[in-house]
Formats: sequence, C-alpha cells, structure tokens
Amino acid sequence: MSFSVRYKKLIVNKKRNLARKFMKGFLKYFYDTHFVMGESKKLKVGERTALANTLFNVSSGNITVGNRTIFGQGVMVLTGRHEFRNGKRISLDPTEDDGSWGGDSEVPKQGFDIKIGSGVFVASGVIILGNTSIGDNCIVAAGAIVTKSFPDYSIIAGIPAKKIGDTREKYAITS
Repeated sequence: MSFSVRYKKLIVNKKRNLARKFMKGFLKYFYDTHFVMGESKKLKVGERTALANTLFNVSSGNITVGNRTIFGQGVMVLTGRHEFRNGKRISLDPTEDDGSWGGDSEVPKQGFDIKIGSGVFVASGVIILGNTSIGDNCIVAAGAIVTKSFPDYSIIAGIPAKKIGDTREKYAITS
C-alpha cells in the first residue's frame, strides 16, 4: 500500500472518530433529553427506558413508566388540566383569581395519574392524557390521543385512541 493511500485512510479515520465524538453527545441529547413540568419526584421511570424528548406534565398527578419502554419523538404525557365552573376557567372569576396563569385555584394537584407499563412502544407524536393506564407490551401508534385505559398487549391507534389489535398475534391489527 502506498504512502498516499495510507495517509488518506488515516485522515478519513481521524475525521470519522471526530464525527463520532460530536454525534455521540448530540444523539444523547436528542434521545435522552426529556422535560418535566411540575415536581420531578412525581415522575417514576423504570430501568432501560428511552424517553427521547418527551414532555411529562405532572401538575395534576403522578406518572409511572415501566422498564424497557421506548418513547418516540414529540410525545406528551399530560396529567395537567384546568377546571371550569359555569363555562369558564375558575381563575377567570375575580373572586378565585390568585394572580397566576390558572395556578392553585383551577389546576388540581392530584387524581389524574398515568401508568405506562413495561415493554411499551409509544410512537412519535402521541398524547397521553391523565387518569389513564397502558398495560405491558403495548404499541401506541404515531399521533394517537390516549383518553382511556388499555390492557396488556394492546395495539392502540386513533383519535381518540382505541384498541385495534393484540401484540401476541402474528398479524395483530384487527380493524
């Protein structure tokens, strides 16, 4: 092998190693950076779970995620909600206004927990609303809005989400 060929390979390897160092940090940020709105102690995450850039809102309840669950990009897991009275948000009533953007007067602190089981795949763009649970080994299709609970092995899709199959079946989608 000539000197020029060895030199070119050396340069290519140095560039590749430099790119790997840069990309490693970027990919870690891209796949492991999530955001918790509210008290982070209200979020419990199992082992070897990939959170991507998921938004967890724990304002109105706890969120529990099992082991080895994977989240796609742009997933939102939302316990938070605003209470209405007489057709208006409670804080719009001058007697209830605490000076915040809804704050203590209209955002319940509990009662809207979310449980996501182990071995679940939550695809990109999914929204999971409070007071729901998703069983173990489920698939939640991209863009689904989960407003109710689902048992283990469910394939879940749609707006609002419904069960369309079972992950234990070879050709699982039934509708």
